[in-house]
Amino acid sequence: MDISRKNMDFLFKSFNMNFASGIERVPDSWQKFCGTIQSAAAANVYPFLEQFGGMREWIGERQLKNVATRKIEVVNRDFEDTVIIPRNDIEDDQYGIYSTLIAQLGYNAGKIWQDLAVEALVSNPSWIDDKAFFTEDRVYGDCPVVNNTAEELSAEAYAAARRSMMEYRGHNGRNLGIVPNLLIVGPRNEAAAFAILKDRLQLRELSAGVGATDNPWNGSAELLVLPELSGDSENLWFLAAADGILKPLFVQQRKQPALVCLDGENDENVFCRREYIYGADARGEAFLAFPHLIFRGGAAA
Repeated sequence: MDISRKNMDFLFKSFNMNFASGIERVPDSWQKFCGTIQSAAAANVYPFLEQFGGMREWIGERQLKNVATRKIEVVNRDFEDTVIIPRNDIEDDQYGIYSTLIAQLGYNAGKIWQDLAVEALVSNPSWIDDKAFFTEDRVYGDCPVVNNTAEELSAEAYAAARRSMMEYRGHNGRNLGIVPNLLIVGPRNEAAAFAILKDRLQLRELSAGVGATDNPWNGSAELLVLPELSGDSENLWFLAAADGILKPLFVQQRKQPALVCLDGENDENVFCRREYIYGADARGEAFLAFPHLIFRGGAAA
C-alpha cells in the first residue's frame, strides 16, 4: 500500500471498525451484579445512607435519615493497551493479521469493566465503618450482626447464607427485604453450584441410609460462572441480591475505551523507527458498595 495521509486515514478507519467489533464481543456478565456510574472527575465521593429501613407510618415529625459523615472516595485509574505495526508490513500489504490484533485489542479494552468488577469482588477493603467489607461482626444501629462471610461452598453453606441475608434488619429494626438471586462462582466451584441450583434431587443421609430427596434450592438463584475467579480466588463464591435499585458493587466509568494512533510521517515513532502505533485507553474503577447485598464464602489462597 502506498503510504499517504489518505491511505493511512482509511486504514485507521478500518482498524476502528475492527476495534469496535472486538468490544461488541465482550460478555456483560459484570452487569448482573454491578451498577454503573458515569464519572466526570478524577475521583467521585459517595455518601451512604446510614439507614436502609424504608417507609414508616408518618406520626408526628419526620424522622430524617442521616447521610454518613464518613464517605467512600473512588479514584479513577488509567488503563492502556498498545500494538506496534512496522511500516514495511503496511507498505507490503501485510497488515491483515493486525486487523485481528486490533479486534483483540478492542475486546481487551471493552473487558476492562468486568476485570475491574471482579478485582473489586475478590478484594476486602475497609467500609465506611472501618470494618472489612466482608466481616462477621457488622451491625446496623442496634440490630443483630450482619454477617456476610461463610466457609467453602456446600448446600448447607448456601442455605445458611441465603437465610442470613433474608433475615437482615436495618437501623430501624425492620427487615430489609433482601432476597438473594445470584450465585457467583469460579470454575472450581461450578459443579458444586450446579448441584445446588440445578439438580432436582439432593442426596441426603436418611434413617435407612443414603437416599435422594427433593432439592429445596433448585432454581432459587441464577448461576454465574466467572473464569476470572481462579488461582488465588478459586475457592471464593458469592451470593448476591442484585436485582434491586441498589447494587452490591458499582463500576465507575470516567472514559470509555477508544482507539488512538500515532501514524503521522512526522511522529517520532514513524520518523525514527518506521513504526506505527495503535493503542486503546480507558479510565475508571469499581468498588464494593453495600455489605447487606452480597455474601462471600470460601477463602482466598
